[in-house]
Amino acid sequence: MQKALIALSGLFLLAFLLFHLGGNFLLLGTPGQYNQLAQALEHWGWIFHGLELALLVALIMHIWLTIHIRRQQKQLAPKNLHLRQQHSWAGDWVVNSTSRLMVVTGPMILVFLILHLQQFRFHPGERNLEQLVYQLLQKPGWLAVYELALLPVGWHLAHGFGSSFQSLGLGHHKITPFLPRWSQILSVIIILGYALIPLVIYLQSP
Repeated sequence: MQKALIALSGLFLLAFLLFHLGGNFLLLGTPGQYNQLAQALEHWGWIFHGLELALLVALIMHIWLTIHIRRQQKQLAPKNLHLRQQHSWAGDWVVNSTSRLMVVTGPMILVFLILHLQQFRFHPGERNLEQLVYQLLQKPGWLAVYELALLPVGWHLAHGFGSSFQSLGLGHHKITPFLPRWSQILSVIIILGYALIPLVIYLQSP
């Protein structure tokens, strides 16, 4: 049950990540479109804030249950934690390394998320998000921070997406062998998309 909740919360957060990426691409289009999207979402009122609350609950649940299960695994079978199981999709070094680093990449993502929210969601004063993004990402230091922050995100996704299917009991002998590759491909697509936007903004700087 706990693993299923981790999987569901993770997939919910992934869905938000994809939606957020789509919205961010508006930054490369007609000026003002990004602000229009932000204003439209805020006009949803309690629905918008309800979605924000759902994301927060999903994030807390994902983190807390992951830590809880890790502790249980160490107590019950510390020497066999990473042993392959029958029909397991673990095998190559990428899968094994992404799995073992989940406990490291998770906190790194959390630290970045807090910084990101402070800079944009809870930024005091003018709510011109498009201007805030351009002002920040046209600085080489912040560009580097945002690009480097994508590394733990990508590493986390490279394991999490495929692992979620197994945790929900959706693994099948016909699709299980392809899960790690699908997970890695999705991770690369998402990270390249997020990496492209700040780079283009920086290159557009005067």
